[in-house]
Amino acid sequence: MTNQPPTLDELDSLLESKHGLQLKELIDDIYLKPGETLMWSGSWVEGFANSRSDVDLYLLGDVEGRPGKPELTAPGLPNMRMALSSGQVRLDITVVPREVVSGVGALLAAFDGDLGYPTQWSPDLREFIHRLKIGVPVLQPEVLEAQRDLIDFDKFTSYLRRFYHNRADSLLEDVIGLLDEGDAISAVLVARQRLAAVVDLYLATHGETNTRVDKWRWKKLNRLHHREHPLLQRYLEAERIGSAGSGAEPRGACEAILVFADDLLLQTL
Repeated sequence: MTNQPPTLDELDSLLESKHGLQLKELIDDIYLKPGETLMWSGSWVEGFANSRSDVDLYLLGDVEGRPGKPELTAPGLPNMRMALSSGQVRLDITVVPREVVSGVGALLAAFDGDLGYPTQWSPDLREFIHRLKIGVPVLQPEVLEAQRDLIDFDKFTSYLRRFYHNRADSLLEDVIGLLDEGDAISAVLVARQRLAAVVDLYLATHGETNTRVDKWRWKKLNRLHHREHPLLQRYLEAERIGSAGSGAEPRGACEAILVFADDLLLQTL
């Protein structure tokens, strides 16, 4: 990230200003076993929380006996477990087995960012590693730091770069095939998906490793660059092009999106 995460006191003050509550009022019934830790992450820590945002907590420890639905991680690693509580403020608690953190650490240690092909991790796992990177400790902070020390976050950035680059290359082949068959409208739609993958690669290259970027993509670009930056202007033009009233033909719209994505891709290599 390009800015420092807030402190727990700052988050509590923000929560109280929006909802009249502090975190301790929401976590009274959460218990920790020895060697476990609790952290606050997600949109509140990112600085993107609004009146409808969940409070995202992660309990790193034992899933046995704790409620929630399973969330897949990666081949050979145990599932996480997520429970969402209703109320004035929705509390999203994900329990992450310690074996997930140590397993990801081992996978990243063996990963070659230049030559390696990314192991298929679930979106939930990729999101968790980012949130582990930025998370604010709530209980047992020394345990959280020990868990964080198991992850090479520079390698995580390399993993994401390779993941998004592979996706962008695959989608480019799809665009070319659609244009060859004369389906320019589908080509525009897929070209926009490719642009999204390239923007995500660009963001990861600049330290923005949040993988659930669909709703935050513009906010994160805007955090990296001021609103009038040429890159942001071209991004907005690419997203609007081909819409009603723009006058752009579908094939021309597709080509413009591809050109911008290629220009942006070159800035990440």
